[in-house]
Amino acid sequence: MRFSLVVNVSRPKALKVAEALIQWFKARGIDFLVEKQAAKLLNEKGKVKKEELAEKSDIIITLGGDGTILEASRYARGKPILGVNLGRLGFLAEFSVDEMHSAIERALKGDFKTEHRTQLEASVKTGKKEKRFIALNDVIIEKGGYPRLPIISLRIDGSLLTDYKADGLIISTSTGSTAYNMSAGGPIIVPKSRVFAITPICPHMLTVRPIIISDDKELEIAVETPSKNFVLNCDGAIQLALSPKTRVRVRKSDKPAILIANEKRNYYDVLRQKFLWGRDHDA
Repeated sequence: MRFSLVVNVSRPKALKVAEALIQWFKARGIDFLVEKQAAKLLNEKGKVKKEELAEKSDIIITLGGDGTILEASRYARGKPILGVNLGRLGFLAEFSVDEMHSAIERALKGDFKTEHRTQLEASVKTGKKEKRFIALNDVIIEKGGYPRLPIISLRIDGSLLTDYKADGLIISTSTGSTAYNMSAGGPIIVPKSRVFAITPICPHMLTVRPIIISDDKELEIAVETPSKNFVLNCDGAIQLALSPKTRVRVRKSDKPAILIANEKRNYYDVLRQKFLWGRDHDA
């Protein structure tokens, strides 16, 4: 079995943990590769490009926070991800540094459980070509620097839902429901629920509210405003500047993200601990 390491290189602590983990691997003769950018900083010869993670490794270990998992999930193509939390929230990254070695030892024996998380696929035609993007959390159309209130049209399976007058639109998976969707007033959805949340950003209509749809639907989004300031944002990374009338199609990806689960954690416990769910304001 071969592991690959994806490291948040902007965090000195993550690089320090990666350096120690590499020595731990070498002392035990465990086969591993390090993502190219981190390998350069760590002076490690066994490197791999992000695009080759799925091809050249059996399990991907992320050292960072939830953002590091989101990045790795774009390239994992069905390979399990073992997330070690070195960030602030750690909602997706299931394991602490103290739990890391035992989790890896169990993975070597094949003694682990996984969670399959739905991902989104966004596709945009640019000329004769079509670009495709994968997102574990959300696909967002946002107005960027456009100074006025735009109109964003949304169709579901070809039928018009509505024309939103809003600063943007969030299409969220259940996994991503606790990210931007929640901040924008959308619902929290238990992971593995077979639904998407559609949440407008700052809508200028009191009658518009978030809506939940089944994840077998195909969405078509278009900005009906003559501006080039709009952007397609997937999992917090701007992917493409949108021309007026450009159609963005969003559907369930054929490839789920597979996360190695920490059996000591419970989703509802995490909600209470990380988001202070239900806590008394006086507590």
